Amino acid sequence: MITRTLTVLLLSTLLASCSLFDPDANLKSEKVLWEEGQGHIRGGRFLEAITNLEELDRRFPFGAYSDGTQLDLVYSYFRAQRYELARLTADRFIRLNPDHPEADYAQYMKGLSSYASNDSMIARYLPGDETGRDIGGAREAVNDFLTLLERYPNSQFRDDATLRLIYVRNQLAEYELNVARYYVRRGAYVAAANRARQVIEGYPSTPAVIDALITMYLSYSALGLPEEAQDALTVLAENYPEYVAGDSGERRLASGVLADTGRGLTETLSLGFLGKSGDIADRLEAFTTTRRADTSRRPAATLRPNEDAPIDAPRAINEVYF
Repeated sequence: MITRTLTVLLLSTLLASCSLFDPDANLKSEKVLWEEGQGHIRGGRFLEAITNLEELDRRFPFGAYSDGTQLDLVYSYFRAQRYELARLTADRFIRLNPDHPEADYAQYMKGLSSYASNDSMIARYLPGDETGRDIGGAREAVNDFLTLLERYPNSQFRDDATLRLIYVRNQLAEYELNVARYYVRRGAYVAAANRARQVIEGYPSTPAVIDALITMYLSYSALGLPEEAQDALTVLAENYPEYVAGDSGERRLASGVLADTGRGLTETLSLGFLGKSGDIADRLEAFTTTRRADTSRRPAATLRPNEDAPIDAPRAINEVYF
């Protein structure tokens, strides 16, 4: 009897020791981790989903659910607003699986994460020095969406990516325009004209080109360069004739294009180097505000996707964000 009791105790001790030295003994299986992760995603518990999916990805990198795990991690990171992790994970998936049927989804999510991460798209409309804004996310989004359209021309995400690409390019053009006005306000007309030229050359199809041409006209006029000023108005007249009056010999801005500040335009310009450049900047800003209110010139894409819509699966994202 004593011998049998000692044997049982010995076996129990050995089993306990095995579990202490085997770190995987009490870990969840691959299937359990996957199913729990899916449940968290369906329930909108993205931080919990990330915990499950990261463990799944770490422990079973070549398992039965490896592809889905990485794609679901991209989605969960995005929904948890961990945009850089979403981009990095999407990029890893594309590099390892360039011909995967859902590689276009990973590329789309990479662009969407860049798109959503760019807080400066909101910040640039707040008061302050516009030249210090970080617009890296917007530029990355343009590259990501262009890559999607080039590599996956038949992707189901093509239409949405196209709209967002238009929107982000418009935002980048507006950023450059804000910087040009910043220079105008300080009487730095050479810098203002150069920045406006960047809008025209870099973003020729955006509505901000209108403001950029007007900025160039005003800047060159303030610098005493009438030929360059008339060249800017000529381009404006050829593309947007409603903003220009007069013939080719002496074009001028049409009446009412710039808000009246109670001071004639010529007088304002002549005093530009005496501290009145703020008048020009104010009038430009008022014009830009009016132009932005013209919804016919704005694409139907929003800054951030709708994150409140219900979903059935992460890769049904086109139903959520269109």
